[in-house]
Amino acid sequence: MVEEQPEWRTGKICYVEIPAVDVARSARFYQQAFGWKMRQRGDGSTSFDDTVGAVSGTFVVGRPPATEPGFGIYIMVADAAATLAAVQAAGGEIVRPVDPAAGEVFAWFKDPGGNTLGVYQQPGLAQTEAAAARQAQTSPPEASSPRTSAPGDDTADLGRMLDLATPWCLHVAATLRIPEHISAGRTGIAELAAATDCDRDALHAVLGHLVSKGVFTEESPGRFGCNRAAEQLAESSFLDLHGIGGRMAHTWGTLLDYVRTGQPAYQQVFGRPFWEDLAAHPQIAAEFDALMGPAGHGIPDFDIELSDGWEHIRSVVDVGGGTGAMLASLLRRHPQATGAVIDLPGTVARAGEIIDSFGVSGRMTVKGQSFFDPLPAGADLYLLKGVLNDWADEPTVAILRRCAEAARPDGTVAILGGVSADETPRSLGIDMLVAGGKTSTLTQFTELARQAGLDVVAARTQSSGRFVVECRPTGP
Repeated sequence: MVEEQPEWRTGKICYVEIPAVDVARSARFYQQAFGWKMRQRGDGSTSFDDTVGAVSGTFVVGRPPATEPGFGIYIMVADAAATLAAVQAAGGEIVRPVDPAAGEVFAWFKDPGGNTLGVYQQPGLAQTEAAAARQAQTSPPEASSPRTSAPGDDTADLGRMLDLATPWCLHVAATLRIPEHISAGRTGIAELAAATDCDRDALHAVLGHLVSKGVFTEESPGRFGCNRAAEQLAESSFLDLHGIGGRMAHTWGTLLDYVRTGQPAYQQVFGRPFWEDLAAHPQIAAEFDALMGPAGHGIPDFDIELSDGWEHIRSVVDVGGGTGAMLASLLRRHPQATGAVIDLPGTVARAGEIIDSFGVSGRMTVKGQSFFDPLPAGADLYLLKGVLNDWADEPTVAILRRCAEAARPDGTVAILGGVSADETPRSLGIDMLVAGGKTSTLTQFTELARQAGLDVVAARTQSSGRFVVECRPTGP
């Protein structure tokens, strides 16, 4: 399913973190009461998107709830009375009902996490949504117009969901460097076609489609200009079809094979399994590291909460740790510890600058190897962040077994990503298609860990919103 990207501008409210006591319960509440879409990220945390995809966020545990109205957040609705009934049915509490004497229709409610939010009845929205629903029922999918779903409305704008033209036109324009050519003064379609070695009419059709979607301007017939949306194409290397983004875009075409077999069909498109393909193309591998976030291993975690604390941790091994950003940030926060990052040689070769930037080069080493080979032994803590979600059950057991073999008898193996609470809603991620990865429920993972010689000793959603599982080697 591909939907149009919401409009991005500097100053847009882009992300909301909602305190929760029970993430799964809060997710169900907002899904049932307001129709928000829930999704699970690769790190195991639960995120949400509002009904128009304009605002996203996540649920965080460990923060006090916003129990008293201060910085107010209001959710737009078509029918306040119906929504408040849905709030109560989903487990919420009405703390300020609608005041009939007020000039506007609004109310406050408390969610399962104890947060107080508001609903605002937008004048005329009920009529607009009803008209859009009637049009969707009487028009073919390609003619249906964008609309917003009201709480309890289970219809869908399939025409918008099935728009395959826009994302592929964006990929093509970015791959051909159209924004750069226009900025260089080649604004006419003949000049652009010559500069990109493309068919003039075909390229004109692509740019015309994007103009209709608000990307580029056509100042006169066949003469194009860049707007802010077009400039964003030049800023995103992920859209280039010759890079890692192109690999992932083409891989979505194998979804049916994946669903039928449960196995990735990546090699049918690119000739090699995903990891072998990265090894054969160092530039694409570097793009993959960059895609993971700053320094190639996701946005650095300034801390990971361990059930027994960090005081006794003196040595850490970050298994599959990319170029070391997470481990470096942890070592900077916990100066009593030393650490080693383990990843493929081509990846850890890019770690030096990152380690130096954190000021931990004297306490951190790198080792280029596969995590399917024996790991450095005797550490207090082995970390697996964003690793297991890339692998199916059998290789997951093999990775966990290497950790169990290397860990001290009282050592800890901490997993972030690839495991979720049993009640967490399922979602589809590109890691499943490219590498056959999966996210196991805690019950499923407990059995995989047992096969590897590990016992699950703790599992909880941390204040970062991530679901973290701690294991220890199975005793004799």
